[in-house]
Amino acid sequence: MTDPLAPEGDTRVWYMDGYHNNRFVREYRSMHDFMTSDNFTSHRLPHPWSGTGQVVYNGSIYFNKFQSHVIIKFDFRTSSISKSRQLDYAGFNNAYHYAWGGHSDIDLMVDEGGLWAVYATNQNAGNIVISKLNPNTLQIIKSWTTNHPKRSAGESFMICGTLYVTNGYSGGTKVYYAYSTNSSTYEYIDIPLQNKYSHISMLDYNPHDRALYAWNNGHQVLYNVTLFHVIRSEEL
Repeated sequence: MTDPLAPEGDTRVWYMDGYHNNRFVREYRSMHDFMTSDNFTSHRLPHPWSGTGQVVYNGSIYFNKFQSHVIIKFDFRTSSISKSRQLDYAGFNNAYHYAWGGHSDIDLMVDEGGLWAVYATNQNAGNIVISKLNPNTLQIIKSWTTNHPKRSAGESFMICGTLYVTNGYSGGTKVYYAYSTNSSTYEYIDIPLQNKYSHISMLDYNPHDRALYAWNNGHQVLYNVTLFHVIRSEEL
């Protein structure tokens, strides 16, 4: 991961190994260091994490505490927890994981609009819930309920307030479902996603880099993203 709100010249990369019961986050000075050396600083989190849905945002890492529906904001500058809060009703401990499993019940992500949580609840019949979070208090600003089963999703990511969902994590993968929080509507789409190593277990968008960061069967992969604005007839 990189921090989309990092100041100019800050090229640090954060790396987390595994999807449960680990506490150590590696900090590399640059993408070059990450790719070519063992020169890193290790941060020990006060609690282990669950899943691969962690995100670094404005100098802090947000993660799901292992075997809970608690979200924690850990400040790298002070090496301490600055906020923690329960994500009420969210499934955890492999209740509503992505199709690949891995304790991936709660997925935290960032786009141009800020911090989001994607998860599922019993109240929404195991379908995906999207919540916009206040990055300082971790309170839910607004939530949207979708009709897409969380366990059927391969992975998902947010871009400009729209959640994009893949149809699987192995083999021929594509982005096939999109839910817009701006209009509270969904549509089925067909965008091929090259799955070179056949097992995607993390997929997150970085709005600063305009790229998707992926963990694919032990390989770290970046997909560049090109955004288009569709001009509708009423805008002409």
